[in-house]
Amino acid sequence: MTRRYYAVPDTSYVREVPQPLQHLANGDMAKRLGGEIVFYTMEDHYTLRSMEVILGKLADKPEIDGVVFFRLAQFFDAGRLQVDLIRRILDLGYSIAFARERLSIPDAAALRSMYPLIWSCAYLETRDADRSFIKACLGEIATAPLA
Repeated sequence: MTRRYYAVPDTSYVREVPQPLQHLANGDMAKRLGGEIVFYTMEDHYTLRSMEVILGKLADKPEIDGVVFFRLAQFFDAGRLQVDLIRRILDLGYSIAFARERLSIPDAAALRSMYPLIWSCAYLETRDADRSFIKACLGEIATAPLA
């Protein structure tokens, strides 16, 4: 039996990765998990912190196996990972996957064991959001002698 997933593209990341590409990535992740996307929804700009759109959909107890988000950063608030929101979805009995990171969390027990990996992904995302460390190197690279 094919697993069924909701997909949640990242509203705040549409400029960097257009919605059609996010749909393709989410669909590919669902396929990797042995399933397909049966419905998608997006958070509004004013619900990004609370995730109230997807939580409202899940409160209706849809017959799905899980939710595929485009990226882990959808669970950030001011640079901090909102593990409580991830846990709320898992506690409802739904798995969570992140297409960009190719990461799947089947249940709360897996969340506990995967926390170091999830934290590392979150750390790298916030570190890489600040491009000043790259800009600082560009001048040195541009003036370095070629070997």
